[in-house]
Amino acid sequence: MAEEEKKDAAPAENKGGAMKLIIIINAVVVVVLIGVVVAMFMLKGGDEKKDSEVLAEESSATEGAGSAEASKTPIYIPLNPPFVVNLENQEQVSFLQVEMEVMTYDPKVDEAMKVHASRIRSELLLLLGSKQYHEISNVEGKRKLSQEAIAEIQKILQETGTTGTVQALYFTSFVMQ
Repeated sequence: MAEEEKKDAAPAENKGGAMKLIIIINAVVVVVLIGVVVAMFMLKGGDEKKDSEVLAEESSATEGAGSAEASKTPIYIPLNPPFVVNLENQEQVSFLQVEMEVMTYDPKVDEAMKVHASRIRSELLLLLGSKQYHEISNVEGKRKLSQEAIAEIQKILQETGTTGTVQALYFTSFVMQ
């Protein structure tokens, strides 16, 4: 009699385990389907016709402007090698080593800066060498120096007939001793 009860209990346990497995698989399938539907909805975004119209308008605006500024893709131009100058200081000898990068949106500026690199470096060395330690030892002084350097570069570019502008100058290394 005990053997008959064991035989009857075993198929019931197998049926219960199989049912649990089927329920779990169905739940996983439903969750995956919901995820796919949500992902498709989010990726599609909006109306395809609307998206293509926006892209067409953007491309025509870029062509119409005719400048790289319309594309708003920044071009970073490193000014290599680093600048090393003596700072004006009556009390002791002071040095400045600085690495800079110029940012523009116009490829013409990149080309012009390569052509006139010697002149630009010379003017920047004169500018940097004219500074005193206390003038550029704080953030405000460094920002002012950055603006003065941009003005020097812009002056040279204008004198050489380059129509683009320098948007920013970044110090990538600034060591004073």
